Amino acid sequence: MLQVLRDKISRVGAVYGTWITVDSPEVVEALSYLPFDFLVFDMEHAPLTIRDVERLMMAVRRDDIVNFVRVPWNDFVVIKQVLDIGAHGIMVPYVNTEDEALAVVRAVRYPPRGIRGVGPRRCARYGLMDLREYYERADREILVVVQVETGKAVENISSIISVEGVDGVFVGPNDLTASLGIFRDFDNPIYKNALKQVVDATRKAGKIAGIMTSGAVDALDKVSLGFNFIALSSDIQYLLRSYVEDFRKLGYNI
Repeated sequence: MLQVLRDKISRVGAVYGTWITVDSPEVVEALSYLPFDFLVFDMEHAPLTIRDVERLMMAVRRDDIVNFVRVPWNDFVVIKQVLDIGAHGIMVPYVNTEDEALAVVRAVRYPPRGIRGVGPRRCARYGLMDLREYYERADREILVVVQVETGKAVENISSIISVEGVDGVFVGPNDLTASLGIFRDFDNPIYKNALKQVVDATRKAGKIAGIMTSGAVDALDKVSLGFNFIALSSDIQYLLRSYVEDFRKLGYNI
């Protein structure tokens, strides 16, 4: 799946996805008919459990959509469970140092390269896939993205992105601006300089540079800055935005 994303980035400049926060297979199925390149099932800020995520991933109707799961923390137990239910990629929040990035990679990789326990379930077609084949493919094919959400992470971006097995980074604008003391001041030069540091280091390493955006206009702006892994907000935000726009047209002050 990593090569699928890289090939598309090389062809068109960026790939696009969205956040799944609503526990609805119908919503996921409907979104999977759109030309998204990836979906991120959010276990950090959305009330989704392992069971919820497994069921939601089953609703994805296209094989070329990369299913990421954002785990709630850099916890090798949760990472193991998410991979066993078939996630193509892992996104880990609040990674601030090289050692923390190394811990993520070790949690994803099987021994001797890592510490992932061997007990694949849905990811190996419930045992119908040869387990040796899955064991060998998993280390090559599972995508690892770590989140840059603090000033400390920006300071350490070169060492974080240089970790073998880290395929990319993903900026959380709200958390990063909060950490920098300029919450949601996205025009602040401090924030813009932080984004430049992330993009420059990531492109130099030949890896993926991702960021959350509010929609198409914001997304195109971030592509122009060099980001190539773009999240178009979330399911609930797009739902609310559409209704808010119509209620305003009806004269409501929202």
